Amino acid sequence: MADNTIQTDQKFLMKGTFFTFLGMVLKVLAPIFTIVIARVFGKEIFGIYVSTQLLVLTLCRVAVFGFDYGLHRYLPQNKVCNRPEHDGIVGSLRITASVAVLITVVICVGSFFGLHRLSSGLEMLSPLEISLYALSILPYSLLVLFGGASEGNRRPQYKIFINEFALSSLAPIIALGLHFLHFEDRLSLPLGLFVANLLGLFVYIFLMNYQFPKLKWFVKDKIPQELLRFSLPIGFSEIVGAFLLRVDLWMVLALIGPEAAGVYAVMVTISNGLKVIRRSYQPILTPVVAGMSKERLDTDLKPVYSYCVSMVTLIQLGIGFFIVLFPEQVMMIAGKSFVSEESPVAVLGILMIGNLINGLFGLSGSVINGLGKSSFLFFLNVVSLVVAVVLNYICIPRMGIAGAALSSMLYQVMQCVWMNIYLKRMGYWPYEKYLIVQGIWIAGLTVLYIAVNTVCSLSIVEKVVVFAIALLFILLTFWKQGLSQKNFHKKK
Repeated sequence: MADNTIQTDQKFLMKGTFFTFLGMVLKVLAPIFTIVIARVFGKEIFGIYVSTQLLVLTLCRVAVFGFDYGLHRYLPQNKVCNRPEHDGIVGSLRITASVAVLITVVICVGSFFGLHRLSSGLEMLSPLEISLYALSILPYSLLVLFGGASEGNRRPQYKIFINEFALSSLAPIIALGLHFLHFEDRLSLPLGLFVANLLGLFVYIFLMNYQFPKLKWFVKDKIPQELLRFSLPIGFSEIVGAFLLRVDLWMVLALIGPEAAGVYAVMVTISNGLKVIRRSYQPILTPVVAGMSKERLDTDLKPVYSYCVSMVTLIQLGIGFFIVLFPEQVMMIAGKSFVSEESPVAVLGILMIGNLINGLFGLSGSVINGLGKSSFLFFLNVVSLVVAVVLNYICIPRMGIAGAALSSMLYQVMQCVWMNIYLKRMGYWPYEKYLIVQGIWIAGLTVLYIAVNTVCSLSIVEKVVVFAIALLFILLTFWKQGLSQKNFHKKK
């Protein structure tokens, strides 16, 4: 029987934390490449590219349909149930590939009949451009599936390095290379995306054979019913969640136009540096919670969960202080045209605060998923999507892109409150008392954000000093909370 103790979980979480740190360092480069694209290609083309790319990624979630998250829970049980270690992968692969090909064909055929012009955000794209974007659906869907299988096999580093860093860096690099070779700009971006996904797929095929030596790609394995029953609710939830994550950008594109969407996309890219930290811990925490018995949930859930939340918030705070103190300098990476009067202050700060709150309370969703309550998360995402659409429809025409940022923050707060109430009603409150310190940190950063943009004006030197002091105290918090120790027991 596989080991299932707090010690093995601690070892895995420490390993996952190491790869998260390493991945975070690498991910700093990825947004920079994306922002360079904004500077080289211009706001309008960049706005269209980001919006269409996000549509492609959303359609990939439809194709994968939750099997990547289902494998988080299913693969660790293969050893316990004496099943082949790769059981469930080929069945999931066949369904994902079939749906991805079908979506690609429908989009390509529809674009040549001009159906994409029914959307105001896509009407300026040619059928060839639409088809190039659609070609990325199949390889990226398989990348998502293989990333989920690797996480279920406790190899989160593969997804961190390939899905979250290499692809997001390689696609803009290829596009920039085509641009400087005088390839047409509007075709360079989707072609770079497709080539990057294809290269990532080739690497994953090698890694899957390495992880599962007995895996046979062309056998007619049916998808296990247990995996199917668990994955379907997650699949619906992820599809809705994918639309939820991008609805603000799409509505900015539809209600204001591609230029505003380009500006907002840059700020979303920057602020998502905080969101990525929390999302990096989801595939680490979920398999651990899923492997806990009722007795272990009562004794081990709180220290394990609080450890993950502590790490997420402290990393986010380091990034958050930099964004608060140097918003104009961050936005200037994309060029002067991306720095508007409202951009660095109103929008970037609001997005940042929303992600910080989500970092402190949002990992409760991973616990709910690990407990098998995926139907609740689906219902929550549906309600959140409705709320987000209504808020964006009201706020964007009145406040511009600041309204989109405010809507994003409000629905995230609503989700966090609802998920934690649900956990409490189930009898779980996974927060150690020492996490109050993280809450104080976030409140202090919010006050600093308001102060530097209203009542006090700091010079660059003063901002550097404040940032250095903040980092010093963040590291002190890390040490005092014992997060560097190999054994993180319940804090007294």
